[in-house]
Amino acid sequence: MTTLIESLTAAAVFAIGASATATWVAQSSFRSTQAGARVRALTLAADMEARLRANPAGVRAGDYHYANPAPPACRVGCAPGQVASADLAVFQAGLAGALGPGAHGGVACEDNACVIRIRWPGGALDWGVGP
Repeated sequence: MTTLIESLTAAAVFAIGASATATWVAQSSFRSTQAGARVRALTLAADMEARLRANPAGVRAGDYHYANPAPPACRVGCAPGQVASADLAVFQAGLAGALGPGAHGGVACEDNACVIRIRWPGGALDWGVGP
């Protein structure tokens, strides 16, 4: 009889440990997925920041705030608004590719300071760009 009680107790302890381990693995996997998405969002925000810094005339004119994403209409000597439209098109395509079809984002600039906003299912990022 003692052997049966000891065996049942050992099985119960094992079941509790296995359950805790399964929970830990599931949470770890979820957090890893979230971290990967955040890294991809940070990479996209840093790329957009570089594009903003390369087109200061477009930032000052508010082109990034009001431009519609479009492929470049010119190859050489583009106007700041055309560069902004092309930059936003690359940004939007990058969002969909890196974070999925539910991801969206935009740029809002005011007084030469911009905020790059990225939203995706399960996360968000606001990246500030100073003058």
